[in-house]
Amino acid sequence: MKTLPLALTVAAFAVLATGCNSTSSRYAAASDDDEYVYVIDWHKVYLVEKAAREGNANVDTVWVNYPKKRVKKSELASN
Repeated sequence: MKTLPLALTVAAFAVLATGCNSTSSRYAAASDDDEYVYVIDWHKVYLVEKAAREGNANVDTVWVNYPKKRVKKSELASN
């Protein structure tokens, strides 16, 4: 009976270790060498807040994390 808890512990550790190893680097902070950067999508913020104001549900929007979009550095510099 002692082998079952040990086997479950080893299996859980293996799953967690594999999950941490395979996380995406999509949300990693952009460095100067990256071609793309993530910026706040103000158009989406505007649309969501407009829908909240004009809707019938009387909703207050509280942003914990603003929506972001990926843009090329060259496009960001040209704006």
